[in-house]
Amino acid sequence: MPQGPRRAVLACSIVAALLLTLIGALPAGAAPPDRLIVFDSDRGGQVDLWTMRTDGTGLARLTNDKVPDELPEWSPNRKQIAWTRGGEESPAGEIWVMNADGTGRRQVTSNAFSDNAVAWSPDGRQLAYRSIRDDNLGLNFDIYVINVDGTNERRLTTDTARDWLPDWSPDGTRITFTSNRSGASAIYTMSATDGSDVRQLTADSLGAWLSVYSPDGGRIAFADGLCDTCGGEHDVWVMNADGSGLRQVTNTADLELPRSWSHDGTRVAAEFARMTGTVGKGDIAVVTVATGATVNLTNTNGVAEGGPDWQP
Repeated sequence: MPQGPRRAVLACSIVAALLLTLIGALPAGAAPPDRLIVFDSDRGGQVDLWTMRTDGTGLARLTNDKVPDELPEWSPNRKQIAWTRGGEESPAGEIWVMNADGTGRRQVTSNAFSDNAVAWSPDGRQLAYRSIRDDNLGLNFDIYVINVDGTNERRLTTDTARDWLPDWSPDGTRITFTSNRSGASAIYTMSATDGSDVRQLTADSLGAWLSVYSPDGGRIAFADGLCDTCGGEHDVWVMNADGSGLRQVTNTADLELPRSWSHDGTRVAAEFARMTGTVGKGDIAVVTVATGATVNLTNTNGVAEGGPDWQP
């Protein structure tokens, strides 16, 4: 073989070996370079689950049936998605789990109550969610935990107020949630083991709700403005996990509801809607935590989209 071709073959062999070494060095289930966002949308005439890249491209539909599919959340290992099937406010709402590609759907809760707003435990073995069981008016929400296989359901809150929107701390010890037990909507945390050691983190005057832990567990993002006199505006706020270091991230006349953090803790995926000018039904946006800069990823006027969850 001539010297030139021999050198080319040798070079290709070295490159291939290096690539195999690098690939082999990646841990099993390693995340792709560009993680996906899963969300719910009625763009197809019914509420289904979709995924897209973090720049809004690469849309893929995961569910396609007449039963509403809403509020999805990735499992910690990115292999599964839990969600509410039957509608967020429907009495028939139940918690389901499926593979990340939409296959292998399996029902987790099965009862006559409304179960929704699911959150995974960091070890991927349990699910926390909100359930309405103690009254017929839908005014008493409580937080329950269940194994992913549907066994060992247990109740964490027993207050007569609305306790809802749970999110697990990355170390698995705490759950943050929204409650109006003080007479106003506020952010709380409690023991993830038994619901004890309840702590209120925000003042009643903020009307705080929808809290989510950062990937390192050091911060919590949430929305304000859930009160009778707040109007339709909701902004993104961030605080330390103990309630200190409160800081407003966005300050607009629009609706911005943080649902999940990027894996590096620099941005949040949020529900977004214009409240002035041409008012939309809802889009998916990304908000930079340091600056409040907001990028609308979907821009689908007349379509309702929400519940974005960033792949871990």
